[in-house]
Amino acid sequence: MRKIYFRADASSAIGYGHFIRTLALADMLKDDFNCTFFTCHPTPYQVGEMEKVCPYVTLQEEKHYDQFLSYLQGNEIVVLDNYFFTTDYQRAIKQKGCCLVCIDDMHDKHYVADVVINHGQINPVLFDVESYTKLCLGFDWALLRKPFLEAAKKKRISSDKIEKVVICFGGSDIHDITGYFVNQALRICAVSSVTAVVGDAYTPHSLRAKDDRLIYRSRLTAQDMADLFCNSDLVICSASSVCIEALACGAKVAAGWYVDNQADFYNLLLSNNWVIGLGNVEQPSVDLCNVDLLRSSNTNMINYVQRRYTSFFRGLADGCYLREARFIDRDLLYRWVNDPMVRQSAFNTDEINYEEHCNWFAKCLQRDDVWIYILIKNGIPVGQVRLNIENGEALIDYSIASEYRGQGLGCVIIDLISENIRCMQHVNYLVAHVKSVNVFSQKVFLKNGFIECRDNLISDGVLIYKLLIGREV
Repeated sequence: MRKIYFRADASSAIGYGHFIRTLALADMLKDDFNCTFFTCHPTPYQVGEMEKVCPYVTLQEEKHYDQFLSYLQGNEIVVLDNYFFTTDYQRAIKQKGCCLVCIDDMHDKHYVADVVINHGQINPVLFDVESYTKLCLGFDWALLRKPFLEAAKKKRISSDKIEKVVICFGGSDIHDITGYFVNQALRICAVSSVTAVVGDAYTPHSLRAKDDRLIYRSRLTAQDMADLFCNSDLVICSASSVCIEALACGAKVAAGWYVDNQADFYNLLLSNNWVIGLGNVEQPSVDLCNVDLLRSSNTNMINYVQRRYTSFFRGLADGCYLREARFIDRDLLYRWVNDPMVRQSAFNTDEINYEEHCNWFAKCLQRDDVWIYILIKNGIPVGQVRLNIENGEALIDYSIASEYRGQGLGCVIIDLISENIRCMQHVNYLVAHVKSVNVFSQKVFLKNGFIECRDNLISDGVLIYKLLIGREV
């Protein structure tokens, strides 16, 4: 079983977000991989949480960089989560021979990692990465603990009433944002209860409000938090991991930001109307009594997360994975599309004009109904697959670079794209149109579970193959 080493820390200074989301990923993968967590000076809470998931190793803070490297043998997948892991440190891990995954919401450095995960950002242009790097962006890659994954599967009927309010701004909350919004929430006439989730280090800046409707809670488990969010009418929180957890539970959320790495995520949430915007809550000026607390929309944003991660990490362990096409792939795809064997297999056998290709590719990157992926094998682009989506069907087109043919990569790329589609809701069939003389592609599709539709030919000499997409979560 392939090893995965997870590396993240927590403290009152940096918070627990890095630790919690990385441990959430370990929990999703622990049944398929040999997982070990590495961290500095873990608290009893951290130890208890890690022991529920996987073995852990305590690192000495003053020499944790070198100490962690000394554990690497080159056959591990390494997951890093913190802002102080520089490009040079990433290179040191890669030079050991390891696959590298970086969880980072700052996008402020060059990444040599195989994978970058940022569930709070969807714009790939912001990331400075290598040609082989896969970007796992947005809520499709939300890092959620098991109770929140379970809550996301359930349908919730939203209420127009705001009676039960939950407030959560981190364990220490040195700015006492909690105190401000507690007082704001208690002023809402219909509110019957306000629950403030705080940490042991939380110190209010003024006397705690005395109100029978108010309760402070701390040291909550993930299940406690999920239950709290599921039973609330409104969650007031920061634009961070806790916000994603609340949204997964189907809660109505009012969110704001107070550190730079939350600002991009806040803008994403606001632009999609997923939250009620509170702005910069370090300097709060919002009067909740004058805010339309019913205007956000939150429906089925988080689905198939665990399956998506498990499938992808299996491919990463095997050395093959798909990443979304980017602008840098334009000329590579032009070279591949004009390969003589590709043109011979195509329905239009004419050579593709470069200018037409550039225009076509630029438009494809902007379309929601066309998806292009690059197959990466051991860090090298070796093929492409394109999907054209219409009426619940994805028409598939793929090719393997000439120097990598004969290695079974046709089956690999079809298997990977089929698994990708299973993690999406709006595609029910994969469809392939194949020339009757293209025996090789016919065998590839049949081997991957496609069925030939003999009674549905679109023209002489063209065969149709279909694959029904199963919906296992």
